Amino acid sequence: MNRPFPRHGKQFSTLWKISPRIFHAVENFTSSFPCCGKKFSTLWKRFAPVFHAVEKGSRFFPRCGKCVSTAWKTRPRRFPWNLNIDDRISFSSRLRPAARLLLFALALPASAQLGPFTIETRQATFNAELVKREQDIVWVRRQASDGRYMPQAGLAAADIRGIRMPRPPVLTAADRMLAAPAVTDAQYAEAHRALDRLILQTRPFRDIPGIHAEEAILLKGRLLDRQGRWRDAVRQYENILSHAKPSAHTTHAQIRAGIAYARLEEYQFAAEYLVDMPWQEHDEELLSAQLFALGDSYLALDNPDQALMTYLSLVVFYPYVQFNEARALAAALRCYARLQEWEPFHRTVQDIQRMYPNTPAAKAADEMLATHRADLVKAGLLADSRPAPTGTPTPDPEPEYDIEYPEGI
Repeated sequence: MNRPFPRHGKQFSTLWKISPRIFHAVENFTSSFPCCGKKFSTLWKRFAPVFHAVEKGSRFFPRCGKCVSTAWKTRPRRFPWNLNIDDRISFSSRLRPAARLLLFALALPASAQLGPFTIETRQATFNAELVKREQDIVWVRRQASDGRYMPQAGLAAADIRGIRMPRPPVLTAADRMLAAPAVTDAQYAEAHRALDRLILQTRPFRDIPGIHAEEAILLKGRLLDRQGRWRDAVRQYENILSHAKPSAHTTHAQIRAGIAYARLEEYQFAAEYLVDMPWQEHDEELLSAQLFALGDSYLALDNPDQALMTYLSLVVFYPYVQFNEARALAAALRCYARLQEWEPFHRTVQDIQRMYPNTPAAKAADEMLATHRADLVKAGLLADSRPAPTGTPTPDPEPEYDIEYPEGI
């Protein structure tokens, strides 16, 4: 491996003795390219965009940064790191499969950009790179005014007030994907890989304010929600609830976990997460899903009164969002039937058929009407229009008698 770096053989050997795990991946990588050695320089020209990721990756291995950066100056071809995550995915699709896999293994960590960030402590504010986390100690490399980095130093995590970490582009790409009307399986897979890489890098620092680890986990759960993978989504949300401090992210994670449990028909867990949670009025789509899941959970747990109040709150306060009025009225029919309140049941069926004909709500109302017709007839709200059963004898008409009265009477 010294051949592509002819001027750094001695340094490479020394570094190998110091950090064998760092270069062990390079040693194994040669099995994919049997021609490595004599023809390595030829392969380098062919796969230069892939190996350029080493330049960015060196920031995670400070001891080999100088050697790699110096050697890289002889390699003019560069990968377009100024592109956003969508353009990088498009660029990588033109590479061969082996090169593409290596690109995502090395390039996506750089998109997380673990430094340099502005770190605020109780004593000072400075720029530094995040290196690693050892229990309550955060190891950083401070950046001097001339741009050089100082040796690693440990900071007590409790002394760090916050880190000004820019929002990674992969999170913005995930937001756009959630807003897109249609997403392919390949796009989902690419997004999950990028989010997993970001989560892996930021997870050791997740308890420090300003780190986007919890947001990345939450977005991954939302993507799983959209794919219908409710069980996997619950794992992501509960990961946030078990590790993060109370925040807006934990509130959203708890609500979405309850919704996912309701979709799985595990209503006991859904109710535990959703009861007494604040309504998310700033997110009407989430609010609708929250209240429908809560109402379904109440009804499944034999509490039709609370379920009815939950459904009707959608009718009263948010009728024109997410077709809430029609859906909530149809759901309320189940509560009326459980409570045997047939007059509001009949009136609600009529309202749905009049205001929302030819809709799923009208179809559900027709089915409920057919199921409980006998109860409505018994309550006097419907006439029994069924024909008389066959075989029932009909009474004979009374005979008509011709009576002749005597004259004069």
